[in-house]
Amino acid sequence: MAETQATPIQWNPELGIHTNILNFHDPIIENQPIHFRFSLFNENAKNSISQTLDRYLILMDLIFLRDAVLSTLKETITNAVKANAKRLYFQKQEVDIMDVSAYQNVIKKFKEGYLAQKDQIDKELISSKYAVIVSFVHNQDLFRIRIMNNIKLTQDELSRIQEKIQKGNNYNDLGEAFLELGDELEGAGLGLIMAMMMLKNEGLKPNSFRYETGNDRTTVIIDIPTNTGASNPQVMEATKLLQEIDHLPTFPKAIQDIQEKINHPNSSINQIAEMIKRDVALSAGILKLANSAAYRRGDKVETLDRALQLIGLKELQTLLYSLGTKQILEDKFPAFAVIWEKSNESAFYCKLLAKKMGLSKEVSGNLMSAALLHDIGEIILLSLEKDKMMSIQEVSNSKEFSSNLSLEEVAFGITHTKLGAMIAEKWFFPEVFSVAMEYHHKPLTVSEAYKDTVYAIYLADMMIRINFQESHPSDIPKLILEHCKFHSQGEFQSFRTNALEEFRNS
Repeated sequence: MAETQATPIQWNPELGIHTNILNFHDPIIENQPIHFRFSLFNENAKNSISQTLDRYLILMDLIFLRDAVLSTLKETITNAVKANAKRLYFQKQEVDIMDVSAYQNVIKKFKEGYLAQKDQIDKELISSKYAVIVSFVHNQDLFRIRIMNNIKLTQDELSRIQEKIQKGNNYNDLGEAFLELGDELEGAGLGLIMAMMMLKNEGLKPNSFRYETGNDRTTVIIDIPTNTGASNPQVMEATKLLQEIDHLPTFPKAIQDIQEKINHPNSSINQIAEMIKRDVALSAGILKLANSAAYRRGDKVETLDRALQLIGLKELQTLLYSLGTKQILEDKFPAFAVIWEKSNESAFYCKLLAKKMGLSKEVSGNLMSAALLHDIGEIILLSLEKDKMMSIQEVSNSKEFSSNLSLEEVAFGITHTKLGAMIAEKWFFPEVFSVAMEYHHKPLTVSEAYKDTVYAIYLADMMIRINFQESHPSDIPKLILEHCKFHSQGEFQSFRTNALEEFRNS
């Protein structure tokens, strides 16, 4: 791949990183690489990498690859920084890392020793000769990402990495890969296997990811052909989960009748109230929802009539989709309560986001109902495959993967987002709900018509993840922050902090 001469890498105080670009609005030019150099994979580095990756993937119509490629990038960069830190650790032990016998003795204590001295080693990394350079370049046929650090791998390191790459390319079942969790002597373990499986699952060939080492340099190359197509090769293996959807009952007729009555131009709120009162569970559900953080407007609501007055018939019509779903899933699937609670928090944040974005009352109402419904597919997966879902969450958190979606697809042949969309289609929900279910983890791929809804739900979910320190604002694409009227990460952080306090006090 021919590359033109790029601008030299130098310190950019505005971006907080060494790079050859002035800002993220510099044009992307064919065969002219964009470089970033850093010693630690800090927030400035993460932000630079994710924003640049998004720009290339959008430009080349490959944004569907974001989760898999970003997860692979993070894993590879983390391992490169760790390999550099390992060199400093060995130097402090006055041991030649290339000495095979000495290496085996010291590496057994590396993980514990590194953690004990991490802050000091990180400080020394910044002033050391060790660095990582990440480069992006493209032409009409290929998008290439290169991660390089100025070290030579030991034979033991190289052998272990090659073994993990091979296993990742060979595995078809995530359960097999989880057995590797106990075999992580020094990194490049399960995370690298997951990265290989995710890339393979997105249709990339085994040679799309490769290591090269020698002459005091180690390079990882990720090659993505521009003709790579979105694929889901394992959907046919998801028989058990798809059968669960087939066996779900139809949407409650009583609720459908109420929705039809609301549509009738001569219907009154009193007539609707009488229909609802015939269903004790539905009446209780509406009252409870009217008093939830997302929908409460002032003092506690004591009667159904008052709840309907506050909610309004138009918003009630969309809320009935949520309440009907609750009736069907609550007793059948054990994970319902946890996901429903999280979805209520998401709906509360969506209400605040809708106000900030200046959305109309109708769009805002649809958004909050969509927020309540968007994770119903996760209820199914978490109820039927709890152990495997917990393992996915553990790996995701420990490896800083950008999302669980690709891991779910590898593990089950289908994702909770697709399951949710299929349930919405089975029950003939409005398209905005099925779109929100399917795209809230890959918002950059959604059509223009649904950006307000999907971006807001994605951002609300990210707020919850950041609250639990499972994600960082730098993981959020800049395009989404700007669309939702945030001019900086700092402004978003202030909004998130205030929203969390308001939710806790509601």
